[in-house]
Amino acid sequence: MIKAKRCIFFDRDGTLIDTPNTKSSKPKSFNNLNQVHLKKEVIEVCHHLKKDYLLMLFTNQPDVTRKKNSKINVENINFYLKKKLRLDDILVNYSDDEKNYFRKPNPGMLFYAKKRFDIDLKRSYVVGDRWRDIDAGAAAKCRTIFIDNNYSEKLNCKPDFIVKNIKQILKIIK
Repeated sequence: MIKAKRCIFFDRDGTLIDTPNTKSSKPKSFNNLNQVHLKKEVIEVCHHLKKDYLLMLFTNQPDVTRKKNSKINVENINFYLKKKLRLDDILVNYSDDEKNYFRKPNPGMLFYAKKRFDIDLKRSYVVGDRWRDIDAGAAAKCRTIFIDNNYSEKLNCKPDFIVKNIKQILKIIK
């Protein structure tokens, strides 16, 4: 019998790439690839984890629906990240409807990946910098790692682990 795969689900903005903050200390999404700068040590972290885990990006991009960004800009950024970090897949939700099952904090993207790639969510991790990421991971029964970027927003549920930078996840994920 083949064992289900393990996966690391990464949030995009503020987790894999640096993002500017708004005046209220919340992260903003980028509108084009020229603005993208990978977080320090992200390539090294992904290279190390790739040996034992599927690597996926899962991201909300409601600015497309809100007409503040184009789908092609989001896709260009995501394709760049997929290639540069050797990600197995990218899951994107463009909705700004909080009730949309595939929009974080709802777990739809994670359950979709579970079914499509035969992933064992209980042996997988969600790594993110916002409450939405942690809530989605908890709802899917993944282990959660919160990267504390000192935003002004609060967490709804307690993450399994809290780190200050992405390199610290290597001490947690074995």
